[in-house]
Amino acid sequence: MNLTKGQRIKVRGEDFLITKIKTNACKTHSIDALGIDGLVKGKTFIFNTAIDSNICPVNPRELTLKRDTSLNCIETKIYVETLIKQSPVTSEKIAVANSTAIDLNDYQFIPTLKALKLPRPRLLIADAVGLGKTVEVGIFLSEMIKRGRGKRIMILALKSVLTQFQQEIWSRFAIPLVRLDSIGIDRIRSELPTYRNPFNYYDKTIISIDTLKQNQKFYHHIEKSRWDIIVIDECHTIANSSSQRGKLALTLSNRCESLILTSATPHNGRKENFANVIRMIDPTAITWNGDYSKGDIQDYVIRRFKKDVESRSNFKDRKVIPLYTELNSEEEDFLELQQEIKRKGRALNVEKNNNRDLLFSIGIFKSFLSSPKAALDTIAKRIKKVEGLSKISSLLLRDDIAILKDCHNKLKELIQPYKDSDSKYINFRSELKKLGWSGRKKDDRYVLFTERIGTLEYLKERLSKDFNLKSKSIICFHGNLTDLEQQEIVDDFGSADSDIRMMLCTDAGSLGVNLHYYCNHIFNYDIPWSLITLEQRNGRIDRYGQKKTPHIYYLLSKSTNQSIETDLKIIDVLRKKEEEVYHALGDAGSVMELYDPIKEEKKVEKALEIGDEEYLNSSKQSNKNFFEELFEESNKHIVNLKPDFENKTTIFNSEGQFYLSLCNYVKKNRLLPLGHIDFTKEENQIDSLEVLFSKEIKGVMHDIPAEAKPKDNHILYLTLDKKVVDRAITDARKKKKEWPRFQIIHENHPLIQYFLTTIEANISNNIANVVKLNQLPKGEIFYIINGQVANSSGAIELSDFFVVRLRHPRNLSLISFEKFVRKFSLKETLYSSKIEDLEMDSLKEHLDEVINESLNHMKVKQSKRESELINKFIPYESKLEKWKKDSIEGVKFHFRESESDKLSEWKKEDHLKKINSVANITEELFNKLIYLDGEPYIRIISIFYNS
Repeated sequence: MNLTKGQRIKVRGEDFLITKIKTNACKTHSIDALGIDGLVKGKTFIFNTAIDSNICPVNPRELTLKRDTSLNCIETKIYVETLIKQSPVTSEKIAVANSTAIDLNDYQFIPTLKALKLPRPRLLIADAVGLGKTVEVGIFLSEMIKRGRGKRIMILALKSVLTQFQQEIWSRFAIPLVRLDSIGIDRIRSELPTYRNPFNYYDKTIISIDTLKQNQKFYHHIEKSRWDIIVIDECHTIANSSSQRGKLALTLSNRCESLILTSATPHNGRKENFANVIRMIDPTAITWNGDYSKGDIQDYVIRRFKKDVESRSNFKDRKVIPLYTELNSEEEDFLELQQEIKRKGRALNVEKNNNRDLLFSIGIFKSFLSSPKAALDTIAKRIKKVEGLSKISSLLLRDDIAILKDCHNKLKELIQPYKDSDSKYINFRSELKKLGWSGRKKDDRYVLFTERIGTLEYLKERLSKDFNLKSKSIICFHGNLTDLEQQEIVDDFGSADSDIRMMLCTDAGSLGVNLHYYCNHIFNYDIPWSLITLEQRNGRIDRYGQKKTPHIYYLLSKSTNQSIETDLKIIDVLRKKEEEVYHALGDAGSVMELYDPIKEEKKVEKALEIGDEEYLNSSKQSNKNFFEELFEESNKHIVNLKPDFENKTTIFNSEGQFYLSLCNYVKKNRLLPLGHIDFTKEENQIDSLEVLFSKEIKGVMHDIPAEAKPKDNHILYLTLDKKVVDRAITDARKKKKEWPRFQIIHENHPLIQYFLTTIEANISNNIANVVKLNQLPKGEIFYIINGQVANSSGAIELSDFFVVRLRHPRNLSLISFEKFVRKFSLKETLYSSKIEDLEMDSLKEHLDEVINESLNHMKVKQSKRESELINKFIPYESKLEKWKKDSIEGVKFHFRESESDKLSEWKKEDHLKKINSVANITEELFNKLIYLDGEPYIRIISIFYNS
C-alpha cells in the first residue's frame, strides 16, 4: 500500500486526510488522520494498518453517476453550494466576518488582516479604551473558523466580564463558548468523571485566568491539551513572567497555534516586561540577551487611538463637569493636622532618611479625598499599629499618638449624618437633586467610582437614607465579590428593567466591563492618582456604541488655606491632564511617560511630598520614546490597509434563496428528524429560519450558552437580517439575564454547520449528480471540480472550484466556476431534460482526461501557491537564523569568563539547548506551513451537459 502524508484516504466509509505516517517495528503503519467530510469532519483519528486493513486512497476515477431528477435541479445546486460553503478559505481577505451581526467599521477588520499575513496568526491588539477590542477578537475568531483553524478555542478574561464577553461573541458572531465560572465548573464536576479533561470535552471555552491559576487540576489538564486559538484579554496582567499569571500564560502560549493578546495598556514603560509579552507571541522575535528594536516586533503589535479611527461617528463627544467644593472649617482643621504629620514626616525623612511617616501622611490625604470615612479607617488602623509598637521604636508617631487620636475624633464628627459636615458629599447630593435624581425607576442611572471600599459603604448608607432608596436601587461593585456576583451586577446594570440607579464601584469595575448601554453619567467621587486608571474609568461609558453624550463629573475640593491649597491643585492637575489626552485623542500613559498606574501614583506622591504642582509636567521628553515610535511605525504598515472582502462563489441568486432551498430540501427528504423547520417571509424577502429546539438539536448545540438556548420544544430563530439581530440584542437588554431571540445566519453558526455537514455526509464522495440542460452548447460536457491541496500539517492551503469544459475528446479547457454559472444563467430556474443510459455511459468515458487536466491545473496552482508561501516566509526564516546566531553569541559572551565553573558551564549548555530547541521547533513549523508536498485532491462534484 503506497500512502503518503497529505493524501486522502477512505476508512470505514468516511474520508480522511493523512497528516502523519509512522512505520512500526512490525512493518505496519500508524496513520494520524483528520476527518474531512460528513460526520467525522474536523475530528482527529489514529489508524493502524494491522487493524484497519481496508484503508485505501480516495480515487476520483472510480465515480458513480446519478441523474438529478429534482425540481430546478435543486439537489445538485444544494450539494454544490454546500461544498463551497464547507470549503476552507485560504486567502488573506475577509471571508465571513462581514456577514456577522456587526457594524462594518474598516478599522476593526485591520487586526485580523495583519494577523493573517504572519506565519502564524499571533498578535497583540492594543487599541485604546473603548474602540471595541471584543469585536476585533470576534472578527478574528470568525475568519480562523472559516479557514478550518478555529475548532478549539479558549478565551481567558477577567472574572467580571466572562458573561459579557461570552454573550457578545455569541450574539454577534454565533460562536459558542462554554463559560467556566463557578457554576460552569460545578456543572463540569457533575457531568464529567474526575479523570476527564474538560478542555478536551468542550472545544470552545471562556474562563478567568485566576480560576486557572488557582486550580492545580486545571493546570494539569492544560498541559495535556492543545488549542487552535487562545485569546488572553487584559494581557498586561501577565507581563511579569515570574508571576503565577505570567507562568500560566507562557505555558498556554506554547499550547496553541494562534494567540491573540488584548490590552488598552499594553506596556508599563519597561522594555523587558514588554519583551515577555512579545515572546509569548513569537519566542524568536527577541534574542536571548533581551535586546530588541522596533523592527523586531512591529509585525506583532497593533495600537490605535480615536485619532487613528475614521469612523468617529461611532463615538460621542463627552461633556465634562468639574464640581468644586470649598472645604469647611472642620475639614480644614483635619487637613491642618494631616499637614503637621506631613511636616514632621518630611523632617524625619531628611534627618534619618526614613519616609514611612511622610508616606503615611500622604496616605491620609489620599483617603480623605476619597471620603472622611475612608480616612477614618486609615487612621484607626494606624492607631492600632502604633499602640502595638515597642518603646524602643524609632517611629516618630509613637510619640504623637495624640495627633492620630485627634484626627480620629475630628473624622468621626465629620461623618455624623446629623451634622452634615462632609462638604463633598453635600455637594454631590445637591448635584443629584439638581439633576432630578431620586433613585426611582424613572431616573437616569449613574456610575460612581471611588478607590476605597469604605467610601462605597459610606455613600451607600448616606444615599439610601437621604433619598429613601430601596436596597435594589443602589449597589456596590468591588474586587472582593465572587465571579458570579460581579457578572450578575454587570448584567443587571446593563438591562433596561434594572432597578439599579446608582452603581458604586471601586476600580475593580474600571477594566473591561460595559456600563454604557443605559448609562451616560459617571461620577469620579475621588480621582485616582493615575491617568491610566482614570481613562479606564471614563471608558466604561465613553466608548464604542454609546448612544448619548457621556457626562463625566469630577468631585474636587478647594481651599484658600495655603498649606492645603497646593496639594489640592496637584490632584486637579490630573483631571486637567486626562482632558488634554481626551481632546488630543492619544495615550494617557504618554503624559507622565511611566505607563504604569503604580508608578504614576508614586509620582503624584512625590509631587505632594515636595509640594510642587508643576512636578507632574517635568518628565515629558521632547523626543518620542521607544513605545510611541514603535506604535507609530507599526501603524505606518496598516495606514493604507483597507478590508478586502472575498467574493462569494455561489450558484444561488441570494443567501436567502439558498437557505430556503436547503430548508425545503431537508424537510422533503426527511434528512433530519427535526420536527418544525421553516422560513418566515416579510415582503417577499427571506426573514428568518425557525427550527424546533428538539432533543436532537439540543444535543447538536449542547455547547451553546445555556442562557441562549430556547426551552425544550420551543423555537430557535435565525435570520440573515443584521437589523433584526441588532433589534434582538437591544430588546434582550430590556430584561435581566435575557439573551437575544435571533441569531445571525452564516456558515459558521453551529446549527447551519449541522445542516451543511448532514447534506455533505448524505451524498457519497464517489457519486456525482448529472444534469442535462438545453441552455448549454450542444455536444458539450462541463465537469464541476473541486481541487484541494493541504500543507504538511494537514491544513487546506489551496481550494479551487473550477469547470473542465469538454467540446470533444481532444478539446479540453478550464473555466472558473463563477464564469460558468454566470455565462449559462445557472442561478435561474433549471429544467433538466431526460438522460438516457447511453449518455450516462459516455460521460464516464472521459473521466481520465478530465482528472488529468484537473491535476495539471491544480499542480500549477500548487506550485504557484508554494512559491507565494516561500516568499512570505523568507523574511521570517532570515529573522530566525539571525535570532539563533545572536542568541548563541549572547550566551557565549555572557559566560565567557566562567568556563572553569561547572555550574556556569551547565547553565550555558542549558541555554544553548533551549535556543536550539526553539529554533528547531520553529523551523519544523515553517516547513509544515510552507511546503505543499501532497498530491492535489480532485473531486468531481457534478456534471452538466447537453447532447
